[in-house]
Amino acid sequence: MIVSDSRPGSARANEDWVGATETGSVIVVLDGLTAPEGVGGCIHDTPWYVSRLGHHLLVSASDQEKSLRAALREAILSVSAEHDGTCDLSDPGTPSSTVAVVRVGASQVESLVLADSPVIVDLSHGINVVTDQSVETVVQAEREAALAAPAGSQEKADRMADLVRAQRLVRNTPHGYWIAGSNPDAADYGVARSWPREDVQRLAAMTDGVSCLVEVYQAMSWGELLDVARKDITGVINQVRQLEHTDPEGVRWPRYKASDDATIAYIELS
Repeated sequence: MIVSDSRPGSARANEDWVGATETGSVIVVLDGLTAPEGVGGCIHDTPWYVSRLGHHLLVSASDQEKSLRAALREAILSVSAEHDGTCDLSDPGTPSSTVAVVRVGASQVESLVLADSPVIVDLSHGINVVTDQSVETVVQAEREAALAAPAGSQEKADRMADLVRAQRLVRNTPHGYWIAGSNPDAADYGVARSWPREDVQRLAAMTDGVSCLVEVYQAMSWGELLDVARKDITGVINQVRQLEHTDPEGVRWPRYKASDDATIAYIELS
């Protein structure tokens, strides 16, 4: 069983993406990076990028003989080939995205996570969380300033632009953090995990617009989040929105956006 839900956090287009192969053997969740006004480098927007990357990754990861890192590398190269004639792909403002991909095989379940879109796996002996929080270790001053500014204010917009510019300088560099963009080497830095299929009961892949329920709001445990998803997948994002509405300016829970794009895919194995 595979169910999913994805909703924008504002009137802007949803920059998240979720998809699965017809067989359900590969599931992909992406969280595209928002580029504030004046911060860019490509004629294509973020929704275009995540849609193209997602579709290419579903195709490449369907080859069970190919590692997920190799599949992501191939997908990044495929998207780059679609716009290298019109865009300067060396510009760090080129659209980019986090990656969470799950592949269910006959004998094992695999995942690959690049940046902070986690995969949560419920095993017979406990829950595993696969994530990459390296983005939280860079440009500390700019991140703290962006979090402290009131949500929806001009100050927030200005601080977010400062943050994105600072992150661009260390994105996809040895001393920074890695994310899917135009550099296929980013695939080598994904966090890869695998488990015997017989040990996996259920799992979920999500963007940080959903994982905040546990990581930021501390409103539930990972197990409780999976329980809500199993009962009614729409209930997960409903709970996110309810909490956001109680703190519209980000006072109780400092965050980059009053309401973020939110996406989750829930998979239960028979």
